[in-house]
Amino acid sequence: MTNPRSIKKNLINAISAVFGFFIIIVFTFVDFSVDNWVQEQFELEIQQKAGQFKTITNIQDFAQTIKSDKDYAYYQIWKNDDVIYRSESLNNYPNINLLHKKLPLNSYQIVDVTLPNHEIGKAFLYSYLAKPKDKKPTPIYLTIYASTTGLDKVTGILDILLVGSFLLSMIIMRIVAKIIVTKGLDPLVNLNDQIKLFNENKQQRNNHTFAFKENASSYIEIDLIRKELNNFLETNRKMVDNEKRITSDIAHEIKTPIAELITLTEVHQRFPDDERLAKTFTSDILQISNRMKVIVENLLLLQRTSHSLSIYKQPIEITTLLSTVIHDLNFKYDDIKQRVVLNNTLQHPILADEFCFKTIITNLLDNALFYSVPNTAINITINDDAQGVVFTITNPSSINYSQQEIDKLVQPLFQHDDSRSNNERYGLGLSIVDNICKINDYELSINQLEHGDFQVLVRIPKKNCSEES
Repeated sequence: MTNPRSIKKNLINAISAVFGFFIIIVFTFVDFSVDNWVQEQFELEIQQKAGQFKTITNIQDFAQTIKSDKDYAYYQIWKNDDVIYRSESLNNYPNINLLHKKLPLNSYQIVDVTLPNHEIGKAFLYSYLAKPKDKKPTPIYLTIYASTTGLDKVTGILDILLVGSFLLSMIIMRIVAKIIVTKGLDPLVNLNDQIKLFNENKQQRNNHTFAFKENASSYIEIDLIRKELNNFLETNRKMVDNEKRITSDIAHEIKTPIAELITLTEVHQRFPDDERLAKTFTSDILQISNRMKVIVENLLLLQRTSHSLSIYKQPIEITTLLSTVIHDLNFKYDDIKQRVVLNNTLQHPILADEFCFKTIITNLLDNALFYSVPNTAINITINDDAQGVVFTITNPSSINYSQQEIDKLVQPLFQHDDSRSNNERYGLGLSIVDNICKINDYELSINQLEHGDFQVLVRIPKKNCSEES
């Protein structure tokens, strides 16, 4: 099992990493800039010294000037290729000559070298034309070795200071990031504390309501979470209430035929010789059992359509399918063929699952025939528009529904009071239709028109109903 990650730690690490990346870039740039500046200052100092030497025309004076300058440990002077002067420090190294290059007159060069005492340094190579009085001008070559040990110490100290400053900056930034993130997550912590209180509050938990304390410092993100929590709890409350109602209704629907079976059996046992009971006992048992079978089958179909349903779409001729449904319902309604009035303007088959579509038509037509005024016409209209194929069933209703009752018609086992005592209706038909429509992305609309007609509309989106799709 993997350890859970922390949002707080992730935010602190992310902020530290981002700002640390920028800080290290800045400090690296500063480090290189300072090192280059120190190097430039060192070389500039050598150039300034060379400028002073250039004004000296006498070689002896030139040597004395260099000798008196303590900054230079080693130097050597050439006249053409002949060494005319060596510094006293080179006496300890008689076999070592300094670097000698014949540069163009009045030019110089600075290169990295290793001093005779094995220290790291720089060599200043310089050539100029000496013009002694009353003598012929002579090319002079000068090489000076200067140690960079002091320079390296300075740059090393600067590097240490920069690294220390970087580490100190990272520590300070980490502390600041932790304070900012902790304070920023306080509203979320407060929300979590209130959820804990909600879980511990039995009264609120039973009511399935959650109230986040509103205050002046409310945050949009927290308000969104609070809103979604309230929506979830409200939905959960409705689902729980609906499940309770369905469980109660299922128990009622199953209990009634079971009670009838028990009562009928007990009466028959008490009066086994009663010809009136014996004559109808078997048919009564079969009728009650069939009613229980229908209830169970509808409940299983409702459960099946509530979760998952295999969809196999194929071209369907609605007129042919409607004829099949009418034939199947003929045993319940002898006058079904005379009452159903079809108005079909659709010129092409639709692409749909045959079981789903047949179940929808069967349940809607069965409801329309049962709940309509006797001997009145059931109008079925099939047409298509810009949005898709529209299947509409309209029937004159003997019941005036309120809008609240219409909204509840798709709830499982909901029945209007007037039909509650009828043993042939179970309040599952429209619930099954609603589930199938949701699975197939169909639009289901139930309305009662102003003149009392009851109308159910099923719209099949164009993307789902054409063979080209």
